[in-house]
Amino acid sequence: MATSIGSVKGSSRELRSRFGEDARQRRAAANILDPSEVQGDYDAGRMMETTLGGEARPITNEDLAAFRQNARTAGRRFKGGITVRQVVDLSLSKDRKRARTEIPSAVAAASRQVKGGALETRFMTSSSPQSKHARHQVIVEFVEFEGLVANGSLSPRKAARELAKGSIRFDCTCEHHRYRRRYIATIGRYNAGRPETGYPKITNPDLSGVACKHVLRVMSEIEGGSAVQMFLARAIDKARSGGTAVQRTSQKAADRQAEKQDSRPMAANAQDTGDRDFDRSRRALRKAAKAASTAKPARTAKGSRAAAALGGNASARDKLLAAARDLGISPDQAAKLLAAAAKDKS
Repeated sequence: MATSIGSVKGSSRELRSRFGEDARQRRAAANILDPSEVQGDYDAGRMMETTLGGEARPITNEDLAAFRQNARTAGRRFKGGITVRQVVDLSLSKDRKRARTEIPSAVAAASRQVKGGALETRFMTSSSPQSKHARHQVIVEFVEFEGLVANGSLSPRKAARELAKGSIRFDCTCEHHRYRRRYIATIGRYNAGRPETGYPKITNPDLSGVACKHVLRVMSEIEGGSAVQMFLARAIDKARSGGTAVQRTSQKAADRQAEKQDSRPMAANAQDTGDRDFDRSRRALRKAAKAASTAKPARTAKGSRAAAALGGNASARDKLLAAARDLGISPDQAAKLLAAAAKDKS
C-alpha cells in the first residue's frame, strides 16, 4: 500500500537535488535586497518593491528603517537559539492549523552526527493536496546531542527526551520556508541549511512566523510521537557504544508509521481518539501559543511622523511622500503643505 511519504530509497538523493536546485536559483536571482541595501546603501534606480502595509509599491527610506528594526527584533528574539516548543509557540496560528489539517505524516528517515556534534535527523513528510511536490523533507539538527551522549547519568530514553527539549536548527525543502521563513531562521541562527541574506521584502516584509506547516508537523511528532523518541534514543545508544549515530529507517518501518498516521482524522476540530501518539502530537499543535509579533520601528523619520499625524489612508500618504521626493521636497515640507491644504478646506 502506497503511503503519503513515498519511498525511502532515493530520498537522500532527492533531497540533495532539491537543495542544489534551490541554491542554483538563488545564485541566479537578481532582485535581492541585500544587507548593505537594508542598511541604507540602496539605489532607488533599482525600482524594487515591497508589500509592507499590504500593497505592492516602491521601497522607501521609511521601509528600509522598518526592515532594519524588524531584523533587529527577530535577531534579539532568537538570541539564545530555538527549541521545538518555541517553534510551535512562535508560529502563526494559520500555519499550525495547516499542519494539523493538511500534513498527515512525518517520519524520521535517517540520522547522522554532523560537524559541531549535533545530530542531524532527516524527516519525510507528506505534502498538501495543492502542492506540486509529492512530499517534502525537513532537516532537524539537535544541537545538544554530543553533551547528552556523554551524560551517563541518563538512560538513552531519558536523554532522548532531554534532546527533544533542547536547542535545534532546521530547514525544509518547501517554497514557503524558502521564501518566507529561511531569512528569519538565518538571522535567528537556527537555520540548518544554506543561509539566506536577502530580505523577504515581498513575501514576508513583517518577518512574521517561524515555521512552515511541514516543520510544524515534524515538531509535533518530536514532542508527541513515540517513534521519534525511540529513533533519538537509538542514536544516543549507538554513539555511546562507540559507533556512529548513523541510522536509516527501513521502508517497512516507514510505511508502518506512515500508514498509522495517514489513517488518523485530519479535521481541524478532531477530538482525542485514544491513539496516544496522535493525541499527543495534536495537542502539541493545539496549545494556546500566541504568535510573536514583530515590533514597529522605535524611531520614525520626522516627515513620516508628521504625515502619519494627518491621519487618512496610509497608502495615500506613502504616495504623497514618494511624489515629494521626486519633486525635491522633503517629507516634512510635504506634510506641512498637506496640512495647510487641509486647513484651507476647513
